[in-house]
Amino acid sequence: MEHQTTTPDTAALAGWLHSWVTAEGAINGFHNHSVWGTNPATFLDFTSGHTTFAGPAVGAWARALAARPDERGVALLRRLLRYQCSEVQPDGQYAHIGFQVGESATSGLIHNAVGSLGMLLAVRHAGHLLPAEEVAAVLAAVRRNLDACEVYGGGRPGEDGTCNQEYARVWVKQLYTELSDDKTYADEIPEDLAELIRLFHHRGVPDPESTGTFRTVRDRAEGGILEPAEYYGLMIVPLVLGYRAQGDLELLAEARRLCRHVARSAWTDETGATRYHRYWYVRGERALKTDTPMLIAGMGLTLYGIHEVLAEGPDAELEAFTEACLATYAHYQTPAGYFASASGWHNEADIAPSTAWHAHDLLFLMARYGPEDDFWDRVTAPRDRRSVLVSDRAYWAESGVHWSVRSPLTAGDLHLYGRKDRAVFAREFFAWTDREPLPEELRHPDVPEFFVADDGIYRVDHGEAPTDITAVGPLPYRGRL
Repeated sequence: MEHQTTTPDTAALAGWLHSWVTAEGAINGFHNHSVWGTNPATFLDFTSGHTTFAGPAVGAWARALAARPDERGVALLRRLLRYQCSEVQPDGQYAHIGFQVGESATSGLIHNAVGSLGMLLAVRHAGHLLPAEEVAAVLAAVRRNLDACEVYGGGRPGEDGTCNQEYARVWVKQLYTELSDDKTYADEIPEDLAELIRLFHHRGVPDPESTGTFRTVRDRAEGGILEPAEYYGLMIVPLVLGYRAQGDLELLAEARRLCRHVARSAWTDETGATRYHRYWYVRGERALKTDTPMLIAGMGLTLYGIHEVLAEGPDAELEAFTEACLATYAHYQTPAGYFASASGWHNEADIAPSTAWHAHDLLFLMARYGPEDDFWDRVTAPRDRRSVLVSDRAYWAESGVHWSVRSPLTAGDLHLYGRKDRAVFAREFFAWTDREPLPEELRHPDVPEFFVADDGIYRVDHGEAPTDITAVGPLPYRGRL
């Protein structure tokens, strides 16, 4: 990729995310899970509608609005909050929580919690700009969701839970307690934090000054993985908030050790960019690390956690790590604003930009930089240029409302088509099959074609529309044939 700056363009990212917001307030997206390498199509579910996992974007836009009040921003925030509050299942869990499996999943603790976090962060930053009844509606939806999520472990951390999910619920309890008059959870929170440390924390990886967290108690007992790097913000932030509320310095020290686990497990890729590790496998005294395939878009929640730790005092090592990750963002950012999703998969997981992961990045970047003077003008401006991110096995293309995931002529297995204003997408099958043809409204007009030669990637169609083409992976883009 060609970027020469070490500072990512926050407004460009926010504008790209805004292009996926519907008139109703849903944040649509192609829900590529670049950590696990899956998306709804791999599960035969063709959902590209709202996902609660994009909730952090709501908090990020609210932070921008608080810093630079704007009527367009207020309208956007109210629309987003109304949608998230009202899209609820009968038991109080949110709708649209399936993320990379689409509507095939209707239950799960983490995706409920992230939806609540987005709304609570929005109220925290910009509640004073919202009507009181709409703030009350947010708090009521979160409380009902917390009640509904008692189906997971009775509402408290336990041996059957998953570390990052249980921490996310504690974060929700902390923000809800801070922002409402309801103190139901005030006594639970210190107990929950102590239990989470006891159940999941593991000191000594990669060194004695670092702490990782097992995903499950079974991983600790039988050997298993520590949480992948992108989840650590979910653990770091509740510990920092716990320190601020309780004054317990050990909570802040443990948060700092989690940060060191991520920073000291990082590696440098072939372009010179600092990258998150994938995860550690720990059994007894042995600890094995694997670096890749691993995401690039989606580093934000952990960086947000490190940002919160740095707010409590300077730390040269963590500041340097943050600066290195910002340079990684800048290196892998496309002119359209989104980042390369990952590298190492050599399929659509590398290139398809998930709004959910990018929402986490926007949360951190807004906390780090804040909005520039022309933020809302750039976020709401028309998007005239086409964008392509191409690798050796797959490419993402978008123009206007249309998007597609396709293969170069030398691969040929990907034919996914959707629209940013539609909650479903489709796969086009070969003309010689008996399948229904692709719906005409999903057809991507004049989508570019590529040929991957031994020495690089060539564009081979004859389209003339202004297009920004960015390459990621082992082969360079050589231009039009």
